[in-house]
Amino acid sequence: MIRKPLLILALAVFATTTSLFAHSVWIEPTEENQIVIRFAEPSGNLERSPGHLDSLSVPMTAQTVPATTNAPTPLSVAKKSDHFLIAGASPTNIVCAETSFTVRAKRKPLFYARWQPTGAGAGKPLLTLDLVPTGKPGEARLYLRGKPHGSVKATLMTPSGDEKEFTADAEGYIRVPTTEPGQYLLTVAHQREPLAGFHEGVAYEQTSHNCSLAWEQVSAKN
Repeated sequence: MIRKPLLILALAVFATTTSLFAHSVWIEPTEENQIVIRFAEPSGNLERSPGHLDSLSVPMTAQTVPATTNAPTPLSVAKKSDHFLIAGASPTNIVCAETSFTVRAKRKPLFYARWQPTGAGAGKPLLTLDLVPTGKPGEARLYLRGKPHGSVKATLMTPSGDEKEFTADAEGYIRVPTTEPGQYLLTVAHQREPLAGFHEGVAYEQTSHNCSLAWEQVSAKN
């Protein structure tokens, strides 16, 4: 499990009456080998229900990609006290999910999350904004609507809790060091588009895309 101090990187900024809260949506396995979706602040305080966890859209879209078929299979998601449980998902399969938050400052935040199991190899785009592993240690490629999306900042949270910033090259490749075993979280935030619409009767003028990639490094790699 990715521990609370290293889980979080800002994927969207939400206005409240007194301050701004930076939150992430990510996927992780539990000690019981279940796959869950988390939502939290950089402090590591998990959002709960009742509370801000209820502001994420339900039902969520989740899918798993078994290595035997390499074809996405939809899964159901159930809200619990401090997470969303993805029923039937296995830590040994690629798992993706997408959700959204309520409108803030005339902006609609959308979240995309991917879990990459050990040894899964190269992936393919499955989400609107997607950090896709290339199969090389510490390397992923960022896609927006299936096309490489370059020159974008990303943040890596290491197993020891260090936060490091990287920039995708012009072709969307992001290369990070994986010099210690454990779970890593790579995120890209605030890719905004002038896409207007309504959510639950509230108008918004911009759409904000945010994504995360979580994986476990079994042994240290350069």
